[in-house]
Amino acid sequence: MHRLTLPVSSQALVPDGAQVTWTGGPPPDEDALVVWQALNDDRVTTYAALVERAGERLFRRDLDALGAAADIGFLRSFYAAYARQVIAGLAGTLLRIGAPA
Repeated sequence: MHRLTLPVSSQALVPDGAQVTWTGGPPPDEDALVVWQALNDDRVTTYAALVERAGERLFRRDLDALGAAADIGFLRSFYAAYARQVIAGLAGTLLRIGAPA
């Protein structure tokens, strides 16, 4: 019999007001570039603001690429979750979340 396993996140919750800073070199891909642009062009400084702006930028990027006829608007709420995933992947390498070490 196979044991049922569920994915469990080992990441701690990040406070909304945690400071965010780009610490690495150039963004390695399009999603990282979106996060970098949110930090630099939109001048966000907190985790919550970064998730919101990066999610909005990711949504707008896809909407521009697919066009309004694709009707991806109903998926908009999922972009914040995806932005959190992208940010988590950058944390500790190209992005610092929280106070400087």
